Amino acid sequence: MRVLGAVAIVACLAFGVIAFLAVQRLHSNVEDARRNAEQLVRIQSIRTNLVKADANATNAFLVGGLEPPAVRDAYTDGIATTARTLAEASGARTDDASALQRVNRVLTEYTGLIEAARANNRQGFPVGAAYLRQASTVLRDDALPALARLVTVEQRRVEKSIDAAASTRDALILLLVVAAAALLVAQVYLSKKTKRTFNKPLVYATAVVVASGLLGLLVVAWSTDEASDARDGPYRETVALATARIGGFDAKSAEALTLIARGSGAPFEARFQTTSQEASDALAAELSDASFTSVGGTRAAFTEYVAAHEALRSLDDGGKHDEAVAAATGDGPANRAFTEFERASSRALTSAASDLSDDLRTAATPLIVAAWLLLLAGLAAAVLAWRGISERLREYR
Repeated sequence: MRVLGAVAIVACLAFGVIAFLAVQRLHSNVEDARRNAEQLVRIQSIRTNLVKADANATNAFLVGGLEPPAVRDAYTDGIATTARTLAEASGARTDDASALQRVNRVLTEYTGLIEAARANNRQGFPVGAAYLRQASTVLRDDALPALARLVTVEQRRVEKSIDAAASTRDALILLLVVAAAALLVAQVYLSKKTKRTFNKPLVYATAVVVASGLLGLLVVAWSTDEASDARDGPYRETVALATARIGGFDAKSAEALTLIARGSGAPFEARFQTTSQEASDALAAELSDASFTSVGGTRAAFTEYVAAHEALRSLDDGGKHDEAVAAATGDGPANRAFTEFERASSRALTSAASDLSDDLRTAATPLIVAAWLLLLAGLAAAVLAWRGISERLREYR
């Protein structure tokens, strides 16, 4: 009887302690998913602001001489935001800091080349275009690939953290079965040995274990579903919108470089076709979900821009270079269409990133309460099991 009682008590303690640790770990995983998702947004923001700044720099170059203040301000804002976000991202995850520091060094080199291009462009020197192309090449060869690798790493971290929920559910089920079985075996043995059908403390202990275990499973299942919904909803939307913005700004930069090249910009037009297609594909992949209305609105704006770009190319190919430049700058139709895409995608991305963080935080919140409840339930069941066994032992003495 003592051995059986000890087994029942240990089973209850193990149920409470291990369930507490398992649910705490799940809470940490969901929080990690939220932090990794926020880091992913930061890195995507760095990529976006880099190509946005480059798009504004190349677009300003088309005007010649002193660029429009609004375009210059947009370039300066993109560089400043990039530098600030680089510092935030480096502080948020120290294991990303080394790669981000390299990107920061490339940023310094890039801005130096842009300033050289601006200085020569203001004086009408053709070498300014060479500096501009070199700056764009440095950005795409040295900074963007490193950031793309970090994006892949953060996406894997988010997926891994959310997928860890299944192991917590399985551990809870196993613990519940073992603890309940130990208590039931103890009750059956005592019933046969003492000729008494029920041992109230053991019955209460069993009820506590089963009730808390089922409640814990419900909380874990709900939290897991919330985290999965966040991954299938705002997370996918965030990735799609960020990818589209990067491709869109890269396409805008390629558009300007094509016009700057004046008849020898075929490689840049090819880059436009590639990057614009990547942006369209990223948005089209999520349009099957009717809830992603912001993705649909962003794609419509980008489609309008691509159509305006085709009209611009017709002008340039038809020998109307000045009219094509006018269309790509200022209040020209292609520039207006791109500005609308920029605004729509920015609003949508801000909303999706906020929803993602909020949904993952909501999924994590009840897990703390559930973890402590399971621990207290295990301790209470162990005390009740001890009392139930002790009562029968006293009768034998």
